[in-house]
Amino acid sequence: MAEKIRVLLIDDHTVVRKGIRALLEQEKDIEVVGEAEDGLKGVQACIEYAPDVVILDMALPLLSGVEVARKIREKLPETRILILSMYDDEEYIMDSFKVGVSGYILKDVVVSDLVAALRSVYRGSTFLSPSVSEKLRRQLQEGPPRSSRYGPAKLTARERQILKLIADGYTSRQISEILKISFKTVQTHRAHIMEKLGVHSTAELTRYAVTKGIV
Repeated sequence: MAEKIRVLLIDDHTVVRKGIRALLEQEKDIEVVGEAEDGLKGVQACIEYAPDVVILDMALPLLSGVEVARKIREKLPETRILILSMYDDEEYIMDSFKVGVSGYILKDVVVSDLVAALRSVYRGSTFLSPSVSEKLRRQLQEGPPRSSRYGPAKLTARERQILKLIADGYTSRQISEILKISFKTVQTHRAHIMEKLGVHSTAELTRYAVTKGIV
């Protein structure tokens, strides 16, 4: 019997993880060896299971998808990383490939494309959703898009992470404990986020995050 592709799922939405797992387990050549619901647990699970392929969400608690991908590449360079995200911003995509992911597909992908992407990156190839491929092609031709000057793309990975936690209802004190950074640092990040987005209240931050699909 041929060896199965060992897969780890990292996504903070339980329904998404369970759904993907159920779909993948119908494939005879794929085995889901584990799951994780946040960035830190995701890195730990990778070290424990040493999967062939990680299916990784971008927006995660504790560590962003980009930070998780970077740590996985440092610790397990043979493990392939396939981003499965709702974000198609050029900067998200470029940040992902800069840290060494092998594929980037969107969550509206059909099941057959998800399986094809997984097998493709396992074999050492790169796989992109058509819309993602088009964005990268356009950026190479035209240079950095104007949209990178506003919207979520101009926030750093840490700022996006904090914005998601704020929108999820966590206080600055709770965020400092979750991320293991000082309360003052969280407040500084919050101020920078508000300044960049041109908003002045937590309610506006939450509304922005919901509108942009960050939560």
